[in-house]
Amino acid sequence: MKTLSKPLTYLGFALKANKLRTGINAINTLKGGVYLVVLSKDGEKNAVKEAKKIAAKFNCPIVQTQSVTLAEFTGKENCKVAAVTEENLAKAITENLGEDFKVIIGD
Repeated sequence: MKTLSKPLTYLGFALKANKLRTGINAINTLKGGVYLVVLSKDGEKNAVKEAKKIAAKFNCPIVQTQSVTLAEFTGKENCKVAAVTEENLAKAITENLGEDFKVIIGD
């Protein structure tokens, strides 16, 4: 079994705690409380554009996965964008970024 990096582990905590919203439509229904946008490494131009809109709306950073796609990680087919809705988990992810993530916009 492969050991996950810290940011992927924190992303897993967010998923299990139901603090990770997946999909552009689900994220757009939120009124607030998005602290980090996660873009899949296989996200195309449209997904990047939508992620930037979401980040601007909620004034939060965007990171992109480098080692795994969001669809593989979450088990949801065609998942390209996710949002972390818990501030401390988002902070933990951004503070421990390594080779698994690349910052697109933000801190």
